Amino acid sequence: MNFQKLNDLIVSLPSRGFPACDISVAKDGHEVFRARAGYADAEKTRPVSENDLYWVFSISKIATCIAAMRLVQEGKLCLDAPVSDYLPSYKELTVKQRDGSIQPAQNAMTVLHLFTMTGGLDYDANKGTLKDFRAAHPHMTTREFVDELAKQPLNFEPGTHYAYSLCHDVLAAVVEEVSGMRFADYMQKYIFDPLGMKDTHYHIPEEKRERLSAVYQYRHGLYRAEHLPDYHTPTYRYSDRYDSGGAGLVTSVDDYMKLLTALACGGTSPNGYCVLNPKTVAMLGNGYLPDSVRPDFNPSRLYGYSWGLCGRAHVEPHISNARSAKGEFGWDGAAASFALVDPTNRVSIFFATEVLGCNYAYHFIHPLLRDLAYEGMGL
Repeated sequence: MNFQKLNDLIVSLPSRGFPACDISVAKDGHEVFRARAGYADAEKTRPVSENDLYWVFSISKIATCIAAMRLVQEGKLCLDAPVSDYLPSYKELTVKQRDGSIQPAQNAMTVLHLFTMTGGLDYDANKGTLKDFRAAHPHMTTREFVDELAKQPLNFEPGTHYAYSLCHDVLAAVVEEVSGMRFADYMQKYIFDPLGMKDTHYHIPEEKRERLSAVYQYRHGLYRAEHLPDYHTPTYRYSDRYDSGGAGLVTSVDDYMKLLTALACGGTSPNGYCVLNPKTVAMLGNGYLPDSVRPDFNPSRLYGYSWGLCGRAHVEPHISNARSAKGEFGWDGAAASFALVDPTNRVSIFFATEVLGCNYAYHFIHPLLRDLAYEGMGL
């Protein structure tokens, strides 16, 4: 294996607007490459290390989907069941029409719609009654917010379009209802603790805050990032009791790689814990958007991909030109982190950084580090 090109890329990133970054690549359950660059603090006194913690934003969605798929695998949750079977507040939904009127929904929102972002929701947590509700309930729970969300008109009939949204936050509430546990507690018991993920949290302990990597805002065209000194908690953590399934986690590279590596190896971790069985893992790499909906999911960086049960799903390698195998899946985060699981090649990759608003990362850096990792492994 020869990872010189990938190493050169990582070393160059601080000069390209990524003040701190860390990447791990694993094959067959073992780390085969690791590189870090930059400083974890804005004062440049703390070189990046394995001790650093990162807000990973939407990469949290991977863990949420895995938790829900465990319940599907156990026969406790049905993909085709209406969400209202688990959350009664979703029984009488409404839909905003083109003429501005609000009409009763004709389609039931299903659990599959939550996985695939086709539920009709969006990412606006201030629309309708939500802003006032949040202000009046500063310690609201996940379920309380999700029930209030059900009162807002949908943007389209469930199942008819794809739109990136709060669907996975609703999915977290479904996990709570089915398991009978608070979402964060369920994740701790069935995902984090068994995998040895000791630094992964929805609500970071105060004593660990000093380990957080500094957060930056990317300045397009300048190849630099501006430090955000007052950034302490992601926008999507709506309260101290709200466990955001869509964007709530803080974690370390070593920790999240334990989950990704288990998935890449058929669902079983090196320590022997079965997160999911191989049949369920295989489902995660399939595209689940109907042909009529897939045009809604067409970001230029993801030609050849669809949306599956755990983020992007690599469905057409002949179109994507990606070196990863068909069935590769994963996602990225708002601060430019990137996660990949390839069960065919038993490869997992996690790249962590904290640079918000950086389209350059999604369109160029992520595909490049993916393909250089595969080139380094001779794949």
